[in-house]
Amino acid sequence: MTGGARFWGRGVMAASSRRLTAWRPLLLRRVGKNRPPTVVLLLPDAMVSWSDETSEDSVLNISSSCDGIIKLLATMHDPNFNGTDADVNVLCEHGELAERFVAFEGMHTGRRFIGCAKKEGINCGVVQWIDFEWPDSMEKALAKLWDMYEETKSARTNDNLESSFAIHNLTEEKKKLQENYDSLYADVNALLNAQQERGVELTNQKEQKQYLEVKIVELETVVGNLKAELSKKEEEKKKLQENYVSLYADVNSLLDAQQQRGVELNNQKEQKEYVDVKIVELETVVGNLKAELSKTEEEKKKMLQNYETLKNLTCAQANVIRNLKFNHLKEKERLTEERLKLQYHISELQKSEEKIKFKLQGVKAILDE
Repeated sequence: MTGGARFWGRGVMAASSRRLTAWRPLLLRRVGKNRPPTVVLLLPDAMVSWSDETSEDSVLNISSSCDGIIKLLATMHDPNFNGTDADVNVLCEHGELAERFVAFEGMHTGRRFIGCAKKEGINCGVVQWIDFEWPDSMEKALAKLWDMYEETKSARTNDNLESSFAIHNLTEEKKKLQENYDSLYADVNALLNAQQERGVELTNQKEQKQYLEVKIVELETVVGNLKAELSKKEEEKKKLQENYVSLYADVNSLLDAQQQRGVELNNQKEQKEYVDVKIVELETVVGNLKAELSKTEEEKKKMLQNYETLKNLTCAQANVIRNLKFNHLKEKERLTEERLKLQYHISELQKSEEKIKFKLQGVKAILDE
């Protein structure tokens, strides 16, 4: 490894990736009037040359046959030790001016070093260490602290993975709940549509019931009128029967009176003919009345038959309406129960969604930390 240096302060060390054990002092000299002495410590087989021993701007070129390279460690910002120093010119393997760093990695945490400043391409790593190695106890403490940090980092990574898995599971569960909610919502809409259709059917049934009630009222009116006419016919029949009985009694009384009084035969014949004519007339009237009564009886029977038919039809329709109403009530109770169940499922889904949102917020808060 080649390089150049001019250092002030505690000294300079060249090191490999292993612990430094083979140091040897090379030179003690002053550069300039007011500069402190410089101590240069190099690995074995190192060669040093100065281009001009008396110049203040001389550059120390260091080369070594050691093949060990310490990669550039993680660093932290130190305002008192960073960048390049015009008074200390150190070149890396690329022949470029090296920068000052403070290590922030492992047991080298806090040690100052000069390293390659190349940002792109191959970085030749640590050029020279400024500070000596820490004591063993300090190195062990730093190593333990960094192990604890790595364990914490690994645990946090595992927690993040578990959180991501939990978020994935919660997302899948949320999707399933959303699908169930959509399915339940569709079922509720279907039930509501069915209820509306049932409402239309009930409206039609109500209209039919009202129509039947009107027809029943009309039939009852017709039957009442027929009953009134029949009662009139019965009264007329009674009157005719009474007249017939009265005439028959009068004829008999006349015949008895004529026989008793000894009325002449001619007069009796005339009276008999007159009575026969009256009897024929009365029989004709009675026959007509009987014919009318028979017609009235037939009409009455027909009306009664029609009345019974309408009554049976009305009873059947009433039974149908009653059954439809009962079925509608049962269907309404079933729909009410299903609606309550759906409302319960919806409330459970909303609670599950709130829990999932709460879990997601917690996981998000953990991830944000």
